[in-house]
Amino acid sequence: MTTTTVTSTTETQVPTPNHPYVEAFNRNAVGSSTAIQSGSSALHRSISVADNASLESGGTSQPNDPLLLQNLKKNEEDIKLIRKNGGSRRVQKFYREQNSLIDEMLGPLNPESAEDEEKRLLKLKIAVYGSVIANVALFALQLAAALLSGSLSIFATMADAFMDLLSSAVLLWATRQAARPNLMKYPAGKARMETAGIIVFACLMTCVAIFLIIESAQKLASGGHEPNLDIRSIAFVATALGTKALLYLYCRSLASHQSARVLAQDHRNDILVNSLGLLTGILGSKLAGWVDPAGCILIALIIMRSWISTLIENIQLIVGKSADVAFLQRATYIALTHPGVTAVDTCRAYYAGNNLFVEVDIVLPPEMPLRETHDIGEALQIKLESLPSVERAFVHVDYEVSHKPEHSKNV
Repeated sequence: MTTTTVTSTTETQVPTPNHPYVEAFNRNAVGSSTAIQSGSSALHRSISVADNASLESGGTSQPNDPLLLQNLKKNEEDIKLIRKNGGSRRVQKFYREQNSLIDEMLGPLNPESAEDEEKRLLKLKIAVYGSVIANVALFALQLAAALLSGSLSIFATMADAFMDLLSSAVLLWATRQAARPNLMKYPAGKARMETAGIIVFACLMTCVAIFLIIESAQKLASGGHEPNLDIRSIAFVATALGTKALLYLYCRSLASHQSARVLAQDHRNDILVNSLGLLTGILGSKLAGWVDPAGCILIALIIMRSWISTLIENIQLIVGKSADVAFLQRATYIALTHPGVTAVDTCRAYYAGNNLFVEVDIVLPPEMPLRETHDIGEALQIKLESLPSVERAFVHVDYEVSHKPEHSKNV
């Protein structure tokens, strides 16, 4: 019989790199994989309530902590002693992560109230619409600076500002589409529209970067480019730089939303791009003309690298990347401690866009009436769907754990 992922330890026990605790926190989860696999995957397979008898023997089970996880936490003084006694920082990190995981498991499923969520969504709306309005004004400023100076570096920052404006429009459209469900045509909702919009925008940004590289390479080959960056152009770009810094700080405070994270990344890139464009534009105007197209190429490479990374990340989300190990552990704990459940056979969680789909196979007594099994499974489904990052949850009821894992055709 296997044991739960969070296991009781003694005060003198220090996990080594091969210790199952360390493996549980550092093992990579694979996409659409079985979350509970014997000895090889993110968690163990076939965890049952009977496995926890040894834990319960040390004290009385509490309603909010049936597995007595609170007793497994180490205080900060004990963690510091590990280092003094020759333990590694990795072991200290493990115990701190385990403490955080236990606190998360024993805490409320969704700590955010409806009022707090409404306020957060209002802030997100301000970030999206504010970015659109700011990008319109900044595009006009940088276009004027590019036309006045003739600098390719400033032109690159202007092109990036135009793509910022386009990205805001794409995200705004995707958010509106996701907020208008059509259950007849899209039974699972349109939440993945936002991820698709980000993928489209990342492709457009990569194409713009390639165009800037080609144009700048031609200017470098001809050797006849001489920009003229005056005080007005510098003031326009500096204004754009300051505004982007403020927008970045605001969007960074809303990092729990994927759209806000993308906007923050965009504003952060703009700070770097505008600073580099202003520097190379001034150097190209005052010192050597070749610095300006060379700076444009460098800016384009930065833009391309950043958005190719974003493209790959969002493709993984829309394809169905597995959730991280900590979430799998929490979902397994919720299922295992749900009233009436005798064992958890399998638990999977994978992305479908920005949110997660969860599949749980639980074990109930074979003699239990259908009405009771249905109510237990439905209650667990509602509980899992109350987690902030979960879009849908599917609960399958079994009466034993000796069969092969479900959905073997897709594994």
